[in-house]
Amino acid sequence: MNSKRYFPTIILVKTQLAENFGAVARSMENFNFTNLRLVHPKFDLNSEKILPLAAGASKVLRNVSIFNSLEEAVSDFNFLIGFTARNRTFNKKFISIDDGMNQIIEKFSHENKIAIIFGPENSGLSNNDLTLIDRLITIKSNPIFSSINLSHAVILFCYEWSKFISQNESFEIKSQKKILAKKEDLLNFFHRLELLLSKSGFIKTKQRKKTITTKLKNIFNRMDLTKNELDALMGIINSLYKSR
Repeated sequence: MNSKRYFPTIILVKTQLAENFGAVARSMENFNFTNLRLVHPKFDLNSEKILPLAAGASKVLRNVSIFNSLEEAVSDFNFLIGFTARNRTFNKKFISIDDGMNQIIEKFSHENKIAIIFGPENSGLSNNDLTLIDRLITIKSNPIFSSINLSHAVILFCYEWSKFISQNESFEIKSQKKILAKKEDLLNFFHRLELLLSKSGFIKTKQRKKTITTKLKNIFNRMDLTKNELDALMGIINSLYKSR
């Protein structure tokens, strides 16, 4: 698979305005991106406001997939990069958009699928969303006016990726030994671990459950677990279940 023919999937979470959806579709098709997923959109998908802003981005509009949750939307992906304008205290790896390109290239292979995630216009990605994400990109902008329009943020990423592949025409995505765990399998691991901790008495209240599970997700997501590593961890969890 040549990099010129591969484009990460764009995922929009709880987008509020039909106009922004149309503008994102146009931005994507400007740079040959065609795979778009929507998570619980807040606008009318039949809104007459979409097409004027999409300006004929028919490939993107035809390929849109709708999901009820971010967990469902990312289940078949191996590596997730989110965009944020907010300076958070969340224990995540924050990177520049240039570093983001390098991260994508480092992780890319035939086996590793990558998605780029953008949150709703009014609040950005929630803390719960962030527990699924491996890296966060922040775009340097005016510190006292840092909020960037959704479609503008998308087109910045699409442009940077397009620029990279045009400058590296000989780059080819190959199979690699480090196959990252799929998010679906990672979520199943978290669920099994949470049940085990609850049964052991380690998690006793709803608040402690939320705190502990968030910390655990952040710890394991920072590790960029491979499929083999996650299989080993699942084997340990299953063994502990049987011994109880």
